[in-house]
Amino acid sequence: MLKKISLILLVFVAFSILIPISAQAANITITINGQNVVFEQKPVIKDDTTLVPMRAFFEVLGAKVNWEEKTKTVIAFRGETTVQLIIGHKIAKINGKSYELAVAPQIINGYTYVPLRFVGEALGDEVIYDNGHIVINSSNQRTTVNSITATKNMVGTSTLSTPNVTSEKDLYLLIKNALENNEDEITFTLSNSFYNSVKSSGTVNDILNSISDIVDLVLAHHPEIGYANKWTISVNGFNNVISKVSIKFKYIYPKDKLGKMEDEVNTKAKEIIDQIIKPDMSDIDKVKAIHDYIVKNTKYDYENLINNTIPPESYTAYGVLIKGVGVCQGYAAAFNLLAQLAGIDSLGVAGTGFNYSGSMPHAWNMIRIDGKISYVDVTWDDPVPDQGDNVRYDYFNVTEEQLAKDHSWDKEKFSEKYFDYK
Repeated sequence: MLKKISLILLVFVAFSILIPISAQAANITITINGQNVVFEQKPVIKDDTTLVPMRAFFEVLGAKVNWEEKTKTVIAFRGETTVQLIIGHKIAKINGKSYELAVAPQIINGYTYVPLRFVGEALGDEVIYDNGHIVINSSNQRTTVNSITATKNMVGTSTLSTPNVTSEKDLYLLIKNALENNEDEITFTLSNSFYNSVKSSGTVNDILNSISDIVDLVLAHHPEIGYANKWTISVNGFNNVISKVSIKFKYIYPKDKLGKMEDEVNTKAKEIIDQIIKPDMSDIDKVKAIHDYIVKNTKYDYENLINNTIPPESYTAYGVLIKGVGVCQGYAAAFNLLAQLAGIDSLGVAGTGFNYSGSMPHAWNMIRIDGKISYVDVTWDDPVPDQGDNVRYDYFNVTEEQLAKDHSWDKEKFSEKYFDYK
């Protein structure tokens, strides 16, 4: 069984192309500059866009509003910014420049409603969506994001070092390094070549999906570092042009405990390699030794699987190598860790397994020996219930064609090229 990874997408700051949210109007809450705001006329959802009562919303943001009845035009002013919207029209203007809206301003129950996100960001405010809760930080009340970042991070220098991601491989390695070091957050910029490398259209939604897919891919390829179970992606930009991206990671254990667990499992892994790997072994003999050690020393966590009570460590190399108990993701993680220490190219594979009980999410390993790709499914070579030293080889060093008889996976996401992402 493969652990399900949770994903949260938070999108910040200044996009005139609206990002859809899925929330019912009755559940929407709005916080502006730290204060909960309740409008007499409730916000509504129209085609996945949040609309709010025009005059009340502009006024709470500190903007002055003019209404031209004849042309059905809303004109709002705050500082040096002028925003113009016309009822029923998807073209709005900010300081005379035109932008296309996902949903036009409209009259609902006799009140004028405008798109919340566009209005907030047009005035230079930060707008954050989080599962039906909307947070707005007014530029009238805060220092700019760039100023806060610069003050926090500048140490004896006048410039900030933010990595520029030029390709899928760049981002993949940046994420992998962050997870290996249990970093809480990474921030980077995207070059135009990145969009081509991930075959993205360049829209905000498309880029967010591409980035989150790469996080997911790193965790699938490298389950031995898979201690992050949630992540948040945020982007800064304007008019669909991204200027900066941040990814925040949340781990399944507190950082101090996680560090001790990793030290323990790494020490154990090195001891195992010293014990089972001999200098005269071929690469395939090394793979067999690792495969056999895991099967002989691990019990599949079947009871917890049946009771839906699988503890987090069963999904990790720690569970398999220290506790001696795990599920498929833990087996794949332990195999990856030991294989890498033995000098064997190995990647985790996430997909679906099919057996007598039906189909279920599953994980196994892809290896490369002498330039040839084959697969090892240690989990399915370990009998259940546990039979001690009894080892099967039905799924040891099998070809893609052989494995595909009862395994299904995305061949593009788990292709040979990722062995060279180092």
